[in-house]
Amino acid sequence: MTDGTQDGGTVGIGELAARTGLPVKTIRYYSDIGLLPESGRTPGGHRRYASDALPRLRLIQHLRALGTPIAAIAAVMAGERSLDELVSRELDAVQEQLREATWRREVLRALDDCPAPERPRRLALLAGVGSPDDAHDRLVRYWRWALPAGLPRRLAQAVIDGAVPAPPTVPTAPTAPAAAAPTTPTVLAYAELHALATADDRRRQPQAHQVGDVASFYAGLLDACALAGEALVSGCPERRAEALGQFVRTYARVDGHDDTPAFRAHLRALFRRGGRAGSFSLRYWRQALALIGETPPPSAATGQGYLAAPLAALHEQVAGLPLTAK
Repeated sequence: MTDGTQDGGTVGIGELAARTGLPVKTIRYYSDIGLLPESGRTPGGHRRYASDALPRLRLIQHLRALGTPIAAIAAVMAGERSLDELVSRELDAVQEQLREATWRREVLRALDDCPAPERPRRLALLAGVGSPDDAHDRLVRYWRWALPAGLPRRLAQAVIDGAVPAPPTVPTAPTAPAAAAPTTPTVLAYAELHALATADDRRRQPQAHQVGDVASFYAGLLDACALAGEALVSGCPERRAEALGQFVRTYARVDGHDDTPAFRAHLRALFRRGGRAGSFSLRYWRQALALIGETPPPSAATGQGYLAAPLAALHEQVAGLPLTAK
């Protein structure tokens, strides 16, 4: 027997190297770590491999050429994972790497494309985010803290889902027409949102001592936002008026009022006073709106952060002032 010829249905390492173009030392390494088990040795100590070694080695070779980690290949070779499962998992991993790389690229762009005096503030703001997914978790924790303790769990979760935008999948600002005002990069808007929700001066949302029946109040707001969202998508003026009516009635019930012209004037004054530049609520929803957009597609009507656009539309109807990001 020789190292490079078949004998008794086995094949030598030299023939495997010749058939695959891989160096002998690489095949020996695969063998040593268990990817390519030996079937025995010659009296001279040369490694012999079973007849299925060549297709196994070619599979290893092809997967390594795609950058597949050794550990993932080992799971396939051991029968712990199918090739389909490996491809699916590797695709998910690559997509996550691309998302992280895209986020980092846009963070650097946001730092590069700003006046020098503004750069230190932006750097601190963006550095505070860390992982976008961790930032999302902190936003969720803020809303759990901010909502009334007595709010039914499912209703609270519906508010949280609608109030917390997901980290931007493609974190870039949409291209604006030349005449339009510059848009805020979404990485910066998300960082601003995160900073608001984690700051010492963050605010709680309306509590029982302010609105009475918290379940009725928040359910009414969600209903109004659902109608306003439909109006944004359809452009239907009747649905827009219906949304405004539901919104006003929700606030009117707090103090036992009816939806009258006098109450609407009162509510308009309240919203205008609450629209001052330093308002926590105003700043939060402006940043959320920068992420979601003023006219989200129908698919976003119930997605994460979907409340921003309907609330902006309702705010403008009540107060006569746009809730656009500035």
